[in-house]
Amino acid sequence: MDGYPAHYVAHNLPFVILFGLGSTEPKPRDAIEEHYPLLQDKGIYISCDLPSVSGLAGQELLDCFRNFDAKDAAWNNRPGKGKMGAMGFTYRSVGRAFTLPPHKAKPPSSMASPIEEESLPRRPSLTPVLHSPLSPLSPDSPLFPDGIMSPFWFSKHQRLLPSALISFFNFSIDPSSSTLQDNKLKTEINALRTSITASSYKFRLVVVLVCEDSDADPNPIERVANIRRATSLDSKSLFYLPSRLSIIETQAFVGTILASLQPSCIEYYRDLSKHARRKRSRASIPPPTAPPTYGTSQTLSSQGWVVRYETKLGFFAEFRQEMDAASRNYEAAYESLLEGDVFESVASWSPRFDETRLLADVLAIRILRCLLWTGQTTSAVQSWSNHRASMQDWVDRRGKGSGTYGWEAWEARWSTIMAELIEKVDVPIFHLPNQAFSPGTVQLEIPDIYAIPEKAFFTDERLPPWDLLHHEGYWLRRATQRTRARRKLALAMPKEDRSSPEQSPASQIASKSHLYDTYLCPEPHREYGLPGHASFDHGALLIDTLQKAMGQFSKRHQARAAERLEFEMAREYMRAGRWEEAMALVKPLWQKLSWRREGWWKLVEEMSWAVRACARHLGEGETLVAVEWELLSNYLTPRASWQYNILNCLEGLDIEEKPTTTIEYNRTAPCLSAVFTFGARAGRVGEAIQAQLTVISQLHTNTSAITFSEIMVTFNGGLSDLVIKHTSNQPAQESSGKSSVMLYEVFLNEIPDQVESSSSSLTKHDTSPALHGFANLTFSPGMDKIFAFAILPRESGEVRAVQACLTMQAEHFDLNVVMPFLDQVSHSYWWVTGPIDLVRKKLDIEHASTIGILPKPPKIQISFPGLRKAYYTDETVDILVEVTNEEEEDAEVDLEVHLLGNTGSIPIVQWKDSSISGLTDPHRLDTKTSSLPENPMKQFLGQLSPSAVESETLTFQALPDLAEYTLELKAKYHLSSDPQTTIERTETKELIFMRPFDCSFDFSPITHLDPWPSHFHIDDVDYDDSSTLKCGGLPQRWSVALRLSSFALEDVFLYSATLGVREIRYGAKCTLLENEGIRESSVALSPNDVLDREFTIEVQKASLDDRRSSVLRLDLKVLWSLKTDPTKYINTLIPVPQLTVPFGEPRVLASAQKSIDMAPLIHLCYTVENPSAHFLSFHLSMEASEDFAFSGPKITTVQLVPVSRHCIRYNLLPARSGVWIRPILKVVDIGFGKTLKVSAADGCKGDKKGLGIWVGPEEKTWEYDV
Repeated sequence: MDGYPAHYVAHNLPFVILFGLGSTEPKPRDAIEEHYPLLQDKGIYISCDLPSVSGLAGQELLDCFRNFDAKDAAWNNRPGKGKMGAMGFTYRSVGRAFTLPPHKAKPPSSMASPIEEESLPRRPSLTPVLHSPLSPLSPDSPLFPDGIMSPFWFSKHQRLLPSALISFFNFSIDPSSSTLQDNKLKTEINALRTSITASSYKFRLVVVLVCEDSDADPNPIERVANIRRATSLDSKSLFYLPSRLSIIETQAFVGTILASLQPSCIEYYRDLSKHARRKRSRASIPPPTAPPTYGTSQTLSSQGWVVRYETKLGFFAEFRQEMDAASRNYEAAYESLLEGDVFESVASWSPRFDETRLLADVLAIRILRCLLWTGQTTSAVQSWSNHRASMQDWVDRRGKGSGTYGWEAWEARWSTIMAELIEKVDVPIFHLPNQAFSPGTVQLEIPDIYAIPEKAFFTDERLPPWDLLHHEGYWLRRATQRTRARRKLALAMPKEDRSSPEQSPASQIASKSHLYDTYLCPEPHREYGLPGHASFDHGALLIDTLQKAMGQFSKRHQARAAERLEFEMAREYMRAGRWEEAMALVKPLWQKLSWRREGWWKLVEEMSWAVRACARHLGEGETLVAVEWELLSNYLTPRASWQYNILNCLEGLDIEEKPTTTIEYNRTAPCLSAVFTFGARAGRVGEAIQAQLTVISQLHTNTSAITFSEIMVTFNGGLSDLVIKHTSNQPAQESSGKSSVMLYEVFLNEIPDQVESSSSSLTKHDTSPALHGFANLTFSPGMDKIFAFAILPRESGEVRAVQACLTMQAEHFDLNVVMPFLDQVSHSYWWVTGPIDLVRKKLDIEHASTIGILPKPPKIQISFPGLRKAYYTDETVDILVEVTNEEEEDAEVDLEVHLLGNTGSIPIVQWKDSSISGLTDPHRLDTKTSSLPENPMKQFLGQLSPSAVESETLTFQALPDLAEYTLELKAKYHLSSDPQTTIERTETKELIFMRPFDCSFDFSPITHLDPWPSHFHIDDVDYDDSSTLKCGGLPQRWSVALRLSSFALEDVFLYSATLGVREIRYGAKCTLLENEGIRESSVALSPNDVLDREFTIEVQKASLDDRRSSVLRLDLKVLWSLKTDPTKYINTLIPVPQLTVPFGEPRVLASAQKSIDMAPLIHLCYTVENPSAHFLSFHLSMEASEDFAFSGPKITTVQLVPVSRHCIRYNLLPARSGVWIRPILKVVDIGFGKTLKVSAADGCKGDKKGLGIWVGPEEKTWEYDV
């Protein structure tokens, strides 16, 4: 908004004067104080004799007020920096004296001359009516007699007349002088109030007492209250600031003062609005202080007064932040100004014309600000457009027309104002996202480039795009267009119109005044002066505006628009001869130009010529060669008189070093393009593959021929680089059709970069030999060349042609053109020699630049004689491997073995009887850290002659867990005739490891016949002889019955099966009393055969006082071998389920024995044990049964002392033989009310139903009831 008076367009905020705060030095006068009418002569002077509040406390307090200054805050109603809530203030520190503007102008020196006074009619009174110094009715006013508004009136309320006065005083806390100080404060405050009241201004007075930095006053509250009563100030008008407050506390104190000021400030400006509204409603216009000169001037019309008061009403509404009301008042003033006779009555030659036009612009600016403040974006754009159209109409009808540089200058300024308003208002929709943008990341939030219409425009009719509010860059770009038009019109002015007024006659000056509009712009002689005279710098203005616009477009990722503006800025630098700045812009822009990707070749051409001009002036050889290469492309329009010869591009330049330029295909317009095509989808190692390289010429028709020294083709995969060098002697076959095509047969030879050393290892060398050939590499416009050749692959895998690099070694420079091969998905062509001409055939291959190289079919055979279907855990496995050479020549073979598995560990494999051995101890390898051994087991077999067979043996120790492994054996070999080609043969076998046996176990207690120790008996033990110490705990015997089943798939021999103690816990000792094992030397088991065995163990605590239950863990050790290999013994360890032996709980054991003398009588004994340290009583009851008769106690009670047992005997007479009988004895612990379970011991069996005894000659196999 440069060019307009600052206070004319400034944002209105409640104005507060800080009186007596800060430095004691006199404050410099404000600029408005120097020029305001009658301020020094008739202004109301306000002063105070007490010193200002200075020092550290005063400076901190002043800084806090400045932090709340909202003059630089955003023009919106949202809380922000410098605002107190949603409302802000602006401040001015004036020291201890300032001047208020006068209410009335001074009376005129004389009303009229004596002669005029006699001719005038007699008036009732000649007392002049005085008005404001800025009123059109005052003769000394700059508006007299027909002016409407002056910038001084706006400055008056923004910098001179406050809405509140905050006066600061030092508050002494010295008890000896406190009374005198308080009296002075009362006097000065009352005097200040009297001065304000006498001035007739109704702004608010606020007093702040700042305590000095000393010891605390014992009674400051009473003193402050006394001062408040004496000065008639309320609690919101007098504040006390204690000493030694922190910055945060001081800021809170200032916030409290401002919060209390808001209502009174708003009310102050509301009273001013009421006063202006009353004046607007008057029926007649007040008489002027003195009438204007007769015949030459006239007073302001009634519509002019409406404009004046509506402007004031809108101005005061802005102070109250009531933007809706302000907008209505400004619009009413604007309509009255343009649509009435106010503007029409002003002559175009009068200075009032430009003043009125300036007022129209100011009203339009303030209307735009109000609309943007309230979020009416589309209405703001329409208001902007309407004002532009209205001004153009007025200028065309009443002014000097819109075809002058002055109008274009106003157009540029008007667009810039819109951009500045959008930035100042901080429109929310144009806020940029917080995350930083980078090309490789996904943008989560896309910035908006225009605002959607407000609800008032939500209709079915679509709005044109220029009625929508765009971001600042749009308006700044429009300003650059108008500035460029302004410069064009200024340059078109004739020489005689550009002479200064001192050098031109008055008649010529008068004639020029009707030709050029100089509203807010320089005169013609300053706009575009004669040589040797100063002129307006249009280029600097354009560069500054373009830079701002480019920043806005770049922030919103509008890359193409930003590039266009950057290019225009570079052209302005070039126009000014600033080549370094221009090159710094166009060079990086030219390298990453998006127009090239979009195919905007006209813009690319302009950019290329600009880069060439900069590079030529600066002598940058590399850049000049690159841009000259791009100018050869037929995508760009050639210049008729230009010689397109890249070899001469550096002529005339003084370059010390020979430049080397590398050009990437997508960084310039294409001059040559390359396509690589394989003749088949797949090939094999060692078999030739046909391929073609097609180089398509895209040069201008008048371009000289270009010769390259070589072409290098790079591959991804197992192919070496391919180099075609230039030779002019290579014959070619040329087509005779419309298109000029030449086909070259290129014969490739391998030229190794280094001599390979002979080694038995088949590892490929890091440096592969390159393929070299020769062909004619001279390219002319419209000439396409095809290079056909055969390639011999050495490795298998996918091969893709990546790029071709064309190298030119000229006299003055070196050039490398890198062209990547693009996949021809839609079509690929193959050139062949026909009967008459070259023929192009379409290939049915999607990706012709990629080919799959299959490995050469191996003829080495790998077999595994004697491999079994399954192996067993804990077995030492030997696998025989036979390698047979079925090639027709000698082969050098390496073997690699891998054992793969999904389990947590795998065995380590080694070659048997080999010098290369792994760990002899077959421990596990944890596959969580490595799925394979670090170095797979290798075996070098050496050279095998045709039909030769070589055998090796693999061995490893199987783990005790079930597992499935994959044995992978890989044979790598090469033939003696082709040592560079490696051939592989891989064989895999699945190895299953299963358990050879399955075993079930049954535990049952056995009655121990030895007497228990007694608390009432002392053993004769010599405690001095440690050898006689024994375990003093209660012994228990248990029977372990096992059933061993063979799960092997073949017959096996069992040599031994023994029970061993793996672990026993909680202070017990375990002794194996009967370990039957296998009595024979060996037992033969067929698949699914079963073997039963029984063991007896005794468990005893070390101490009688230890009654904890013990946990017993046993293992069954089985020694066995396969029937097919009886000399190979295998140890298998079968874990036994955990046995818990209770020692502290009472139990009941039942044992049965058939009577020898009185068959079929059965003697049944129930043993009740009390191993605890308590006296226990048991209630026993035997239930009657139909299956047997019994003799013995039916119901009885047994009382047991600690560590004792008792046997209750019964005689049973079965009713029949050959059955299981189930006697039921119920034993209840009387003390604890717990029923004890009867455990089956000798001669009994137990299940869920209880105790069972077999009645018959032979014991029947017990069938467990589950």
